[in-house]
Amino acid sequence: MKSNTSLALPGPSLASVESLSMPVFQEVVLASDIRCTGCQRRLADMISKLGADIESVVVSASEKKVTLVCRYPSTAAAKVPSRLVPASSDQPKIDLSSLATPTSWQERQYCCMVMRLNVDCNGCVRKVRRILLNMKAIETHLIEKQQCRVSVCGRFIPADVAIKLRKKMNRRVEILEIQEFDETTTEQTDQRPMITAAY
Repeated sequence: MKSNTSLALPGPSLASVESLSMPVFQEVVLASDIRCTGCQRRLADMISKLGADIESVVVSASEKKVTLVCRYPSTAAAKVPSRLVPASSDQPKIDLSSLATPTSWQERQYCCMVMRLNVDCNGCVRKVRRILLNMKAIETHLIEKQQCRVSVCGRFIPADVAIKLRKKMNRRVEILEIQEFDETTTEQTDQRPMITAAY
């Protein structure tokens, strides 16, 4: 059998010429803690504003991941927010340390707040507890169902906690008492107010 060598064309192939002229795309998969559709929309808007290099953004709340399709020599991958981390080790590594900012709630003053909130049943108590546990600034909390009172301690802005409870529970929240503690007094006496939960 004779091999036909006359079919091979001299010079570069058409596929290699086209690949040189077309931009190369890269898919980056990032893991993210997305709790609601509002976070999903804000995250998609934020990433789509990173630059013209991004072709598409897919935010999946159920799988807790963000998929970016961007041109390969991309500047957008370096601008990804520090809350997002690469989902797996086989994906390209992105240095996010330059974008990390210290959280401001750790620098706030320690305070305790007592609120009046109408909690009717154990379901309401569970819902309030879930809301409070999702707030990183709150260190301890106590829910008194009989007195309709909620006490929280931590480094937070009291109005923000009351507003968040009002929005999530769709009920009136009344602030009864706020105590603020200086760092100097808590270091000298070494007594922080602790709330023990009575369930």
